[in-house]
Amino acid sequence: MLNNIKITDITKTKKGFNALFAEDEFLFSVDDVVLYRNNIQIGSCFTQQELACISKQSQDTKAVDKAYTLLSSRMHSKKELYDKLLRKFEPENARYAVDKMEDLGLVNDETFAQMKADYLLNVKKQSLSAIRIKLAGLGIDKDIIDSVLLSFELDNQIDDITRLLQTKYRSKLSTPDKVVASLLRKGFKYGEIRQAFDNLHINLQEY
Repeated sequence: MLNNIKITDITKTKKGFNALFAEDEFLFSVDDVVLYRNNIQIGSCFTQQELACISKQSQDTKAVDKAYTLLSSRMHSKKELYDKLLRKFEPENARYAVDKMEDLGLVNDETFAQMKADYLLNVKKQSLSAIRIKLAGLGIDKDIIDSVLLSFELDNQIDDITRLLQTKYRSKLSTPDKVVASLLRKGFKYGEIRQAFDNLHINLQEY
């Protein structure tokens, strides 16, 4: 009992949490659920181990709340969500929140990869190789990436390049070498670029 720590005060914070004090020293804050779950009151006594457990419960809850907030704006991959949570929480709390979101079906790397790839391919007009790099950077598993990209028609890459030449690069076709360089940086293959130029009856060798 000599190692027990007595809660001497509980005050509400501006964010609605309950700040716990022991002998006028601030310990940490908890939400109402953690407060009542652990029957925390002024005069309650806890061991260091019990307080550490309560603190973890509190941080887990805060990490989950933050995850909800992040996911309310847009979808995230598991790694992306985890990395963002690490800015404010310890790894174990961030992992708890990500696992919770996955259990609830709010985080799904396969669904995320499918939607992200569709957007990058059909809206941003990026190449499949560029999309592969982007998804890998977001922590998507290689097998998931392979499966997702197989669902897209590979021949569309030439059509996409052709449309880019007719729109975004239309005013720059007088300098095709620069256009080719730009498309190569986007991850398109040279053979596909040449075919797209051929579709528009533009011979690269003429320039």
